Amino acid sequence: MKTKLLLSAVLGVAAWSLSSMAAADWDTGPCPGGSSAPCIEAVVNGTTYHFNGTGDHAGEWHGLPTTGADFEFVGDSVELGCSGINLDCTLTLGGKVQKCQDSNGDWRIGVQVNSSNVSGGFLCSTVVLGGFPWYSRDASLANHCPFEDDCDSFIPYDPSATTYSGNFGAIDISVLGSSRVSGGHVHGVTFTPGTGATFSFASQFYDCDDDEQGCEVTGDLVLDNATSLDIQ
Repeated sequence: MKTKLLLSAVLGVAAWSLSSMAAADWDTGPCPGGSSAPCIEAVVNGTTYHFNGTGDHAGEWHGLPTTGADFEFVGDSVELGCSGINLDCTLTLGGKVQKCQDSNGDWRIGVQVNSSNVSGGFLCSTVVLGGFPWYSRDASLANHCPFEDDCDSFIPYDPSATTYSGNFGAIDISVLGSSRVSGGHVHGVTFTPGTGATFSFASQFYDCDDDEQGCEVTGDLVLDNATSLDIQ
């Protein structure tokens, strides 16, 4: 009995510590405004959090304010096609966000995708996405590769923007145990911040020479484990 009580206490302290560490990455309350730096805001379980626009938390990946886990986005009807195989699946992606200053001192927004799940029937369950983590990349850069944790390649911050668009990679895909895409990327993924934030996909998969790799994805993924994720 004492052993069980001790284990329970240890697990409880560990859970509290992880929650406290996650909360320390965010400040409670809405974005204060009045800064030239981006402020990222999230609402989880009725509580508003932000990491503010003064430059604090720059260059750090942020997950859920409450736990530090990835933000999850879910699309119930995402079309996945690869060389004659056309699927309508449920796609879940999990990831984190950061703000950072590039080598010129300009602010950029980075997105890191760390996990996926594809479901919705037998064939959908055979789709395996890999190559994590994936990263967002500024589509205006002459070279569409590499996709890496580098602020200079993230998406430029625009305080007047209502959406952000960029490329994402590097992505591996297999279907029915057969590799279909290796180190590929998608173009023009659009993030719409705010309440019910979304990622919208409508792209072929490309290699680093921008040649099509025979697969495509179309669909919208909606923020599922928080109420809002906003960029101000």
